[in-house]
Amino acid sequence: MKNKTLFSAIMLTFSVMAFSQKENDNRAGETLKVKINNYATKIDSIVSSEKTKMNAELDSIDKSFKDGKISGTEKLNLSSQIASRYEGLINEKVDAEKESFEEITRERVKKSVLGKSAEEKKSDMKRLLNNSGFLISIGFLNLTNNSAPFDFFNKPEEMRFGQSGSISYQFRFEMQVGNYSSPVFLNYGLGLRADGYDVKKSAVFAQGNGKLFQVPFTPNSLKYSQLKAEYIEIPLDLQWVLNPKYVDYDGEKFIDDTKTQLRVGIGVYGGVRIGGRIKYRYSDEVTNNNIFKQKVENGMNPFLFGTKFSIGYGGISLFVKKDLTPIFNDDAIMNNKNGLQIGVELFNLTF
Repeated sequence: MKNKTLFSAIMLTFSVMAFSQKENDNRAGETLKVKINNYATKIDSIVSSEKTKMNAELDSIDKSFKDGKISGTEKLNLSSQIASRYEGLINEKVDAEKESFEEITRERVKKSVLGKSAEEKKSDMKRLLNNSGFLISIGFLNLTNNSAPFDFFNKPEEMRFGQSGSISYQFRFEMQVGNYSSPVFLNYGLGLRADGYDVKKSAVFAQGNGKLFQVPFTPNSLKYSQLKAEYIEIPLDLQWVLNPKYVDYDGEKFIDDTKTQLRVGIGVYGGVRIGGRIKYRYSDEVTNNNIFKQKVENGMNPFLFGTKFSIGYGGISLFVKKDLTPIFNDDAIMNNKNGLQIGVELFNLTF
């Protein structure tokens, strides 16, 4: 995976995080705003309805005047009486809604002076502690063998070290385990994972006789060479808050999820491969932009299972992901077949 792709993903994530924070701030006054809008709509409806009735009566009087049934003086007197009557009706109906307006005013003053009630704060805290959201994770990817499964700095002959990577988009749910003061949270969800393996220069992946292998390519003409794979991924992990802060509302204790938290997590993930392809670009005498693409038919396992460890502060977590099932199977002629990732997880949009 190219470095500019990772950088673009990071910038996109921070943009979404900023948008999410703004949305959360706007949501705080939503209920009061709805009440004010409902009151204004009701008053407009009263005025519009009575005005329509008044205009109908005035039109009738105007018709009687044109037909010669009443004099100009009578028309003015009747019009004045109708206008006064409807003015009184409108004022009477608006006064009937006065209690609603006073309630809104009292609520607005109360919120300005005292803030939210204990019940409102408890409701907000429960929503924060059990939520859903969208996250992006990016990581550097390497291949290891069974003799050294956690040797991330192993330099396999099949890959360019430091150039291969993985990006994952997940929709996840977070649920507090235990009571509202518990520091333990369960995260689960559904995501899309895309891995990109950059092949060492002057080599490309090829397929033949039911095998996946690498072959040399014409020197100095190969621009890049990759093998890509995509998975539907299901993550499941437990997280512990190491520095919990608490608040108390009406004698009920809550862990304060608005405070910056230090968390550690351990979990597992499973996946199903939905795609895989060989891709490389090369030049020849005709053009510098020849692109070769081929679907991977052999050499890759259809399923994925692994474990994950993470440590995070605030909305950013560092993680290590170890694939317990090999990425490549016995049909791949390779010495290193097991995936290992080190990366960063960015929590951005929370609902």
